[in-house]
Amino acid sequence: MRQSQHLIWICLLLILLCTFTVRGDEVMSLFARGIQELNAGRLDAALETFKQVTTTAPDFADGHYHLGLVYYEKGQFGAAAAAFEQTLKFLPRDVEALIHLGLACYKAAGAGQSLALRDVGIASGARQAVKAYRTALEIQPHNVKALNNLGLAYQALGQFDEAITAYQEALLLSPHLREVAANLATARDLQRGTYSLAAYKHYRTGMQLKRAGNSEAAVAAWKQAIGESPRYLQAHLQLAESYFEGGAYERAISAYLSALELRPDAADIFYNLGNSYLYTGKLESAVAAYQRAVEIHPKMASAWANMGTVLLELERIDAAIAACEKALEIVPAARQIQATLTTAQGIKSGQWTTQAYRLWQRGIAAANRGDTQTAIALWRQAVALSPNYAQAHESLGWTYFTLQRFDDAVQACQAAQTSFAVQLITFARELKAGKYPFRAYQLWEQGRRASAAGELEQAVAYLSQAIAEGPAFVEAHNTLAWLYADKLGTNLAAAEKLARRAILLSGGTDMPGRPHLHHTLGWVLYKQGRYAEALNAFEEALRHSPNNAAYLYHASLAALKNSRPPQALAYLAQAIAEDARWVETARTQREFDAIRWMPRFRALIP
Repeated sequence: MRQSQHLIWICLLLILLCTFTVRGDEVMSLFARGIQELNAGRLDAALETFKQVTTTAPDFADGHYHLGLVYYEKGQFGAAAAAFEQTLKFLPRDVEALIHLGLACYKAAGAGQSLALRDVGIASGARQAVKAYRTALEIQPHNVKALNNLGLAYQALGQFDEAITAYQEALLLSPHLREVAANLATARDLQRGTYSLAAYKHYRTGMQLKRAGNSEAAVAAWKQAIGESPRYLQAHLQLAESYFEGGAYERAISAYLSALELRPDAADIFYNLGNSYLYTGKLESAVAAYQRAVEIHPKMASAWANMGTVLLELERIDAAIAACEKALEIVPAARQIQATLTTAQGIKSGQWTTQAYRLWQRGIAAANRGDTQTAIALWRQAVALSPNYAQAHESLGWTYFTLQRFDDAVQACQAAQTSFAVQLITFARELKAGKYPFRAYQLWEQGRRASAAGELEQAVAYLSQAIAEGPAFVEAHNTLAWLYADKLGTNLAAAEKLARRAILLSGGTDMPGRPHLHHTLGWVLYKQGRYAEALNAFEEALRHSPNNAAYLYHASLAALKNSRPPQALAYLAQAIAEDARWVETARTQREFDAIRWMPRFRALIP
């Protein structure tokens, strides 16, 4: 009899285990589906799925946690807080759940949403946030996120001393966090009464509305902030910026002038004021604003450059040249500033006329609005008036090139003879000869732009595609090799193959038009630690372009690695003579540590 009862209990236990296993599989399947929906941004579907999870398995903490995340993403902060609190019933020491509970409570307070929490009923969201963050910090005292958020919650309650203490503790742990530093500055402003807490809330509302694309409502919020605290500088600046971006330049001017009453020594405000005057056609006022900006901040290249452009427009040619030269001292490689300087110098020397310059400008405006034919007609008028006007020829050449009118592009670029035009001639001739398709060129151009923007993975993808579509495209091979060696420091074996392939495709060693290919190979070899070969490659580049500062500087590094300090110093001196910006680079270049004691080096790098 006992054996029968024992068998019955075993059978019942097996049935229950099977039931729990089936139920567990169902919950995990639902949970995985909810995760996928949440990651894909399908919030409504994810909400329903996680509701099913928590109904089927009420004690599944992760189900409640992810339900809270969905509510939070949907802006239902009160419901999110309830879900996070449910999570903490099962996992009371889960720091992430505590931080998210604090965030949900804080956001609920800001949005005016009620909190129905188990131990407090409907309570102050900010106070509940403080409680959650402090609990998290009891578990993890060095949690920077919790400290920063605790500061925000104290700030919302007007407890500025406590907020400052929290931010300071966070910065002791992570000194370089800009967000925390900005929050500390705000708390100190609030403590000093620079602006009120109510004004700050209006300001924050304005920022949120701006991010949501509602500029009109953002402007209204910033006006409320200024009404509450007339000396609220950031609110004035946001108002001015919003007006400028919306094309309301007169209003922008008024807002920037109000900001300058609060900060009369702010170069960037004068610069923005100058831009606003420029767009209203008040050119003399724009010059005065830019001039004030550079008096305060003499190294503000953008103010010097814009002042040069406006002075050129006013036909104050000598002053325009001086302003552009100042800008180029700060940013020597700025192509647009150099173009403005060249234009001003050409007008002064009589190579081309002011009228030709104005026609070129009108052509640029036409091109920017997509009216290519009008742009071409205006530039052709410009070069008819001033046949030596290189910039107009270059603009014509580029436009013909993009239209795949390669013969016209070559003719226009030959008249320009700028470095850009010379390169464009090479591309046009190669494309006309069918060496690679135009699509490969477009991919190369996209790769260059992505690289300049710091989007390096995307740049590699574009350049690899360019090579796949144009296996004989020299510059695609060379650019990808340089990207690997200089910016990524990876795939150096592949970089070497690419660099050597580029040299082979271009015709080998004797290629005076493309010394940069040997420079790239040299840099790849240098990065591999093959210094003797690298020096040979740099010297080959210098054979065709002896005054190139970058080639000289890298040759200096390679010579030093080959234990040739006198040669290294000779190359370094030449590099600095060609381009003084290499002084600052050499100042921190560790390779030069071995010869910093030498008098000749100290004379070059004081």
